[in-house]
Amino acid sequence: MQSPSPTTATPLPYPTLRQLIAQGKPLHGQRVLLRVDYNLTAADLESPLPDYRLTSTLPTIKLLIEHGARVAILSHRGRPQGRVSPQQSLAPVAEKLTKLLNHPVNFTPECIGRAAESAINQLQPRQVTLLENTRFHIGEQLNQREFTHQLAQLADVFVNDAFATAHRAHASTSGLAAIMPTSVIGLLMERELLWLRRLTENTARPLTLILSGRNVGTKLERLGPLLTKIDTLIVGGPVAHTFLAGRDMALGQSVIDHTYLETSRDLLAEAGVVGCRVHLPKDAVIAQKSSPETPYGTRDIYSIQNNEVVMDIGPETLQQWLGFIEKSGTVVWLGSLGAYEYPAYQAASKQLAQAMLDHPGFCLLGGNGLINLLNQT
Repeated sequence: MQSPSPTTATPLPYPTLRQLIAQGKPLHGQRVLLRVDYNLTAADLESPLPDYRLTSTLPTIKLLIEHGARVAILSHRGRPQGRVSPQQSLAPVAEKLTKLLNHPVNFTPECIGRAAESAINQLQPRQVTLLENTRFHIGEQLNQREFTHQLAQLADVFVNDAFATAHRAHASTSGLAAIMPTSVIGLLMERELLWLRRLTENTARPLTLILSGRNVGTKLERLGPLLTKIDTLIVGGPVAHTFLAGRDMALGQSVIDHTYLETSRDLLAEAGVVGCRVHLPKDAVIAQKSSPETPYGTRDIYSIQNNEVVMDIGPETLQQWLGFIEKSGTVVWLGSLGAYEYPAYQAASKQLAQAMLDHPGFCLLGGNGLINLLNQT
């Protein structure tokens, strides 16, 4: 897999934090709102391993600290639907971030209003606070003007480093970017956008997209326009389960997003029309619902029993997909194939990743779970 610097690509049409600093913008003592994506689960927080959603933002935070900014971090966590939910508080995230950053990160139990304003105004240069979950307020997801202005009053500069949520028109992302007098993208956002630009400008054919992981709805909602741009679509994990269930296939107790069955049927039909070849798993590693951590065996995908759960792709599928990668000019992979939180279901993802490392063409990997898995190796 080639690993050229993405900074060699054409400059982005968005102002960046690095440009702001290069232009001599004084950040010392300035109040900076930094939007990130710290949407961690309880399992993510309990894991002793560093999470990519945290580690990927450290360069931007460190750069702001280096230049003496007063940093207030914004993020969402979960889907509390505009209500306060202690289980989805960002308080434990502040503790984990402190350890990774090796720098104190305070926690502010609000993201707007007097409490938030007071906490930020009391920050000294190079101090950092993490504000409470933006989604505790209904105005966040509705991108309400009043909520956006309440956030904007907290700072002088807005830095958006939440690449994973850049597609959402929420108050703390696109809302703030539209009204803050100084609005730039952070180092993570800049890097990811440069890689995407490189992908779109220099695509060797055939182009293969591997789509897997969780967040089935988000992936399927955005897949349609891509079908005309890719030659081969390989589908794994819960995304594949949903496609298979859409074809009336029984998958036991496997994870399926039933709200997207009709969408999956439409996408398969559209792929056939535009000439995109779609490959679903032929076999699977399965487990009993009562003990998912222990593999029960391997089955043909048509033979899953009622009490079984698909946990990973099987060996026949893996070998077929390795062949597709070898014949591809460009490979984009989003999301791990198996239930990577269990060591028994990591092998297929690791073998595919090695095939991409050995590939002479341009390969791009994405997805928090996939990156966390590969960082363990």
